Amino acid sequence: MGNQCAILVGGLGTRLGERTNTTPKPLLDVGGASFLETLLGEARRRGFDDFLLLAGHLSDTIVAFLAERDIERRFACRVELSVGPTPLGTGGALVHALPRLRDDFLLLNGDAWFDFNWLDLFVRARREHAVAALALREIAEPDRYETVELDGGLVRAIRRRGERLGFALINGGVTYLTRQALEGSAEASSLERDILPRLVARGALRGYCYSGFFIDIGVPASLAAAELVPSQRRRPAVFFDRDGVLNIDHGYVHAPHQVEWVQGAKQAVKLLNDAGHYAFAVTNQAGVAKGLYEEEAIQALHRWMAGELAAEGASIDDWRYCPYHPEGSVAAYRAAHPWRKPNPGMLLDLLAR
Repeated sequence: MGNQCAILVGGLGTRLGERTNTTPKPLLDVGGASFLETLLGEARRRGFDDFLLLAGHLSDTIVAFLAERDIERRFACRVELSVGPTPLGTGGALVHALPRLRDDFLLLNGDAWFDFNWLDLFVRARREHAVAALALREIAEPDRYETVELDGGLVRAIRRRGERLGFALINGGVTYLTRQALEGSAEASSLERDILPRLVARGALRGYCYSGFFIDIGVPASLAAAELVPSQRRRPAVFFDRDGVLNIDHGYVHAPHQVEWVQGAKQAVKLLNDAGHYAFAVTNQAGVAKGLYEEEAIQALHRWMAGELAAEGASIDDWRYCPYHPEGSVAAYRAAHPWRKPNPGMLLDLLAR
């Protein structure tokens, strides 16, 4: 499963006036954190850990932000910047970054958050061998957006802004792209005005409709409404035990070859992802305390399980395990630890995070 996520962070933000004279739009504070941190967190919990920021305007500010906020360590990810030599437009930023883009990747608008299961878009597009695919959202009075005409799964037209429509589909700012989609694009070009219309003309642009919270911060009114973001990130959660719930409990499972998934477990996790709920895993791993395997084995197994889930469009938002046991043979792990179930330590830690 590929896990690269490119984010457009180079817009001028002229409609926001003085706010963006010294601060790029994605770094504006929204509910106590930068908007970019919200996007990184949402991508990270779905398994994307390789980020390429397509920058231009005030790129030095973004470099300083990444260092000051210790982004790579806090989000356990890799972040690179691609900075164009001159203003290139959204399409040009992608063309300039081509040597650093994978064969396929997720592209986010740095000034919009569309809350749905991004992995579903990624997996559906891959399975259908799509060149590119848009995540579409129906909204009322979409005057300031380009709107999309969908025929089955194909985008047939992208209409210009300003048309008086009651309800229409818009591009929600989350796009599946391949390097093939960018072939023949100019160094200075627009994704919206040049690349996507060309794909439509070729019959090569797919669209999938999703519901879910949507907001952009491109104009003052929507930026003010973005104070809703923190409350939208609070949602119902399900805590899965691992052995005996996600996988058959064969006793001290700690390697991929030992994993036998419970029938329907992957689909259950995806149902929760699609519904917008958090899905967490909490598991006692006394095998570490008993000297049967080390913590690194658990971490490696969870990475492997995350890859297996991602191939189905599913994700565990975060994992917790307790390697302690009061009768352990390894002294460092011999303890009655508050994380060991039935104590609630792992749940409390996840709630705090």
